Amino acid sequence: MGFTTVLREEELWQGETLGIEVRGRRLVLLNVAGQVRAYDDRCPHQGWPLSRGALCGQELTCALHQWRYDARTGAGINPHGVALRAYAVQVVGGDIMVDLDGDGD
Repeated sequence: MGFTTVLREEELWQGETLGIEVRGRRLVLLNVAGQVRAYDDRCPHQGWPLSRGALCGQELTCALHQWRYDARTGAGINPHGVALRAYAVQVVGGDIMVDLDGDGD
């Protein structure tokens, strides 16, 4: 299906996270220094919603057990060797669009 519009760009401020549901899938959107990222809204550890966690600079921390991820890539910081499921994002005409069918960017 390609890219799906999920939100207006002005609705996601820099440094903010937002949990949304798109086509039955829970996503967490992050605005990291003006770059929008999209991941499954679940920590690989125990499935806790990452949208309930904290985004501090370029680091996303799960609220349940403090697992930490690089918010730009989804790669695990602590612990290493884990990663978030990423989705490609593009911003077109002020619309944030996510590709739910493809691999992350």
